[in-house]
Amino acid sequence: MKKLIVLLLTIAMVGAVFAQTPTLSASSTLSWGWDLDTGFTGFANTNKATISVLFPVDNVAKKGEAGWWGEIAVKDLYFKISDEQLTTGDGLTFTDWNDKDGDKVKDSGEYATLSAKITNGMWALSVSSKQSFDFANADALYTGDVAVTIDADKAGTSLSYTANGLSVGVTAASKADWTANTKNEYALGANASYKVGDAITVSGGVAYDAFDATKQLGGTASIAYSAAPLTVSVATDLFYDPTPKTFDADALLTVGYAVMEGLDAEADAYYSTLDNDVDAKVAVDYAVDPIEAGVWFGIADPITPAIAYDLGIYAGYTYAIDAATKFYVYAEYTSDFTGKGSLVPYVSLTNTSVTNTTLKLEYNPDDADVLAGKYGKIIASAKISL
Repeated sequence: MKKLIVLLLTIAMVGAVFAQTPTLSASSTLSWGWDLDTGFTGFANTNKATISVLFPVDNVAKKGEAGWWGEIAVKDLYFKISDEQLTTGDGLTFTDWNDKDGDKVKDSGEYATLSAKITNGMWALSVSSKQSFDFANADALYTGDVAVTIDADKAGTSLSYTANGLSVGVTAASKADWTANTKNEYALGANASYKVGDAITVSGGVAYDAFDATKQLGGTASIAYSAAPLTVSVATDLFYDPTPKTFDADALLTVGYAVMEGLDAEADAYYSTLDNDVDAKVAVDYAVDPIEAGVWFGIADPITPAIAYDLGIYAGYTYAIDAATKFYVYAEYTSDFTGKGSLVPYVSLTNTSVTNTTLKLEYNPDDADVLAGKYGKIIASAKISL
């Protein structure tokens, strides 16, 4: 009942105050599927309805111009009310700080953010609810990546200075808030970045559990060059844990080159103290409608007897039979050169000639490996959308 009241109040507020009309989207899908591996067949029905309310304030900021001022900014705010009762029976669910496009992919860079600070344009003291440490520059190509997690890292504040391409700051964070930080555990950190001209950026940071029982130490550094068509970056992360006494570090070199429109080449080299060896990978990708294709080759542990290789090839093609009908075929082959590899095909035929309706026939939507004796599913579906 409370959720229903909140829903009605929200719709009324947006409609009356912002003159915004809530939108309703819905879909119903009828599918018939055949599992080629088990021989099972059957129908499936799925329904979904969503009420969406979009606030007409996007990337809004309030700040001053002289002296000191309190500055606050909200970016990519997307308020979404979703009624999943048709499928789950759980009633209304709310996601009020969802990402802008609703895909919930954190790495898309579109999650809603609220930043607040006391500043004079150069110096700033953050008052955001979350101000902590983040080290993830050198991600592993395969396995053995170094996880840098400072224990006292719940929330905190930063004092920073930004001018002429230089940004430096110090951060203090606590393990919990004053109701739960029973041992008064804190971590301290510092970070800096500097933009050299238009193409080079240098950055680094360090954090230390100075007032925490673990006394963990984390650090990161990177240098990046970007001037089309070439990009080059070197990044490293390190982590020291005195109990037990361990020191882990990794480094990643990435070189990318845009050969031409749609054609990109990239080479990576990665080192981690966890596996004490080098992993490397080269890849070429091409994507210009209606064709997509790519190939990559990787090598792991090249200076040890446990040397391993990794090969991948994929290709896809979309053929427009007419304005409403598209045929799509895709296949991906991977191999570690120890067996017969993996082959995952996918085929679909889509037609939208019936208004509000998508008719689809597809093979292997669950990525079954045919070389492993798995042949996937064939599914025919009709989806009506509002």
